Amino acid sequence: MTNSKKYADEKQALLWKKFPSSHFLSNPENTHHVFLWTSFFRRNLHRFAIDYLGINLHTYQAIALYLMGISHFFVTIATRSASKSLILALYSCSVCILYPDAKFVVGSATKGQAKLIVTEKIKNELMGMSSALRREILNIKDNQNDVIIYFRNGSTLRVVPALESSRGNRSTHLCREEFRQIKKSVDDSIFSPFQIVRHAGYMTDDYYNGVDELKEEPVDIYIGSSWFDKHEYMWDIVGQALNGMLQGESSFLLAFDESIVLKHGIKTKKQLIREKKKQDPLTWRIEYLNERVKENAHAYFSYETIAKNQRLKKVFYPRSAESVRLKHKNPYSISKQNGEIRILACDMAFVENKNNDNSIFSCMRLLPETISYKTSEKNLEINNGYRRQVPYMESVQGGDITKQALRIRQLFEDFEADYIVLDVRNAGIAVYDLLAKVMYDEERDIEYSPLTCMNNDDIAKRVKIAGAQPVIFAVTASQKMNSDIAICMKNTLETGMIDFLVNFSTAEEELLPNVPEWKNPTSVDVQLFYEKPYFETQEFVSETVNLTYEKKEQTGAVIISEQGNNRKDRYTSVSYGNYFASLLEQDLIFKKSTYDFCVLVN
Repeated sequence: MTNSKKYADEKQALLWKKFPSSHFLSNPENTHHVFLWTSFFRRNLHRFAIDYLGINLHTYQAIALYLMGISHFFVTIATRSASKSLILALYSCSVCILYPDAKFVVGSATKGQAKLIVTEKIKNELMGMSSALRREILNIKDNQNDVIIYFRNGSTLRVVPALESSRGNRSTHLCREEFRQIKKSVDDSIFSPFQIVRHAGYMTDDYYNGVDELKEEPVDIYIGSSWFDKHEYMWDIVGQALNGMLQGESSFLLAFDESIVLKHGIKTKKQLIREKKKQDPLTWRIEYLNERVKENAHAYFSYETIAKNQRLKKVFYPRSAESVRLKHKNPYSISKQNGEIRILACDMAFVENKNNDNSIFSCMRLLPETISYKTSEKNLEINNGYRRQVPYMESVQGGDITKQALRIRQLFEDFEADYIVLDVRNAGIAVYDLLAKVMYDEERDIEYSPLTCMNNDDIAKRVKIAGAQPVIFAVTASQKMNSDIAICMKNTLETGMIDFLVNFSTAEEELLPNVPEWKNPTSVDVQLFYEKPYFETQEFVSETVNLTYEKKEQTGAVIISEQGNNRKDRYTSVSYGNYFASLLEQDLIFKKSTYDFCVLVN
């Protein structure tokens, strides 16, 4: 009992007397050991994970767990595959087991994202590795409305999205996962008010009630990957953690780059080299090198603005020649919505093997959006323009004019496009001449009807065939038109009226596993076919953010330029399609105006 008196207070030293003689804790030595091990594990969460839960940890994972266990404010910025989610899952389970009645909440931009902590890391991974963890968990509720883990000691682990509907939750430990994606206003007004002090049962005893040092501080955790320097909210949080750590407060900042996954064999060097080839340079620097990147001061388009528009998860794939000959239905076709218009935008190149010149074909959907208003007299519906979506992009190295014209017709048919936007400068006019005639596609054994220009009579007169469809919008860009196109593209991006495919990493985790041909490919080429639209989108992002601009003083025209060997083919293709969409948009908005005009007097 000597040790009990040394490490326990008067009440703790006599606690063993409150248990029946047959109980394990009726032995004072056992009670004493419980006190000591509980204190030890609470101060050393990594030992709890290793010794009690039986989970093997890399050294850096153990360090991260230890620091999280002694912190009230913890931030980690880490590369992909650095086990952020696994460390968080272990931390949350350890806390819930060691602190009865703990309320652990994981908040995320979307519930699906945060839900992975429970479904993938805890339920499917950790519980399979640890029989001790399975014993500690009473029940897991996992449905569309609630994702909660109930522990036997009264603790809970709950997943919530960054939405108004999450108001009213309470937490003793609150983690913001991928916190860059959570708006500061949501964190301040919805998440932060969750935090409360854990109500440990013994604190209701008058003996402990007045002891301030026993009152537990709520714990705030921020986990994510790096981003651009100008994201003020994110880097303010990082700065707070760093300053607190340097000043000896209970806060810590940890950051890991790709070297951590190499050192511990989580990924191989060859894997990372392949990943680098798939990523655009900026994405690589942010996602893997974990850099705090500063954008070019002369860049016309910001990475952050474009990345915010990368939310499209519905991808389109064209048909193969064999499936067309066999008259198979395209399983990846997209049904047209009411009022939808489809564009195939083409930026042409004709010099084979030139490093900085490719022909780019972009498939763009235009979906009419309306805003409805209810007044006391009637319901108003105001046309808001077209939401653009780019579900597919393809690059072809410059060369054979006939092959490129045939590819345009193939994509036009497969995508069920309504219009072709065609760059007719240089040899582009020769492509137009082929499209304006009857074309035979030997590969698909199809004859294509002629098309004609809709916006330039001189071009339309070059080839006259009765019944030709006027669906080709010819682009003969001047300095002023290029300026208008750039300004229009910037406006569309900043207003969020265009959706690009999600980045490849997201597609690889969430979308491609649902494609049987990708999951069980018959060849590398088949797998690459399904990955290509995401790679092309990433190339578009990289090209666009690397464009610089100059504004002419006299005319105010914006001149967009690529630097060095960089390309701008994908930007040109998409911006041409977007510009044509803006012209069609004017017709949509003013075709049937439902605006009422009145005089306002102040």
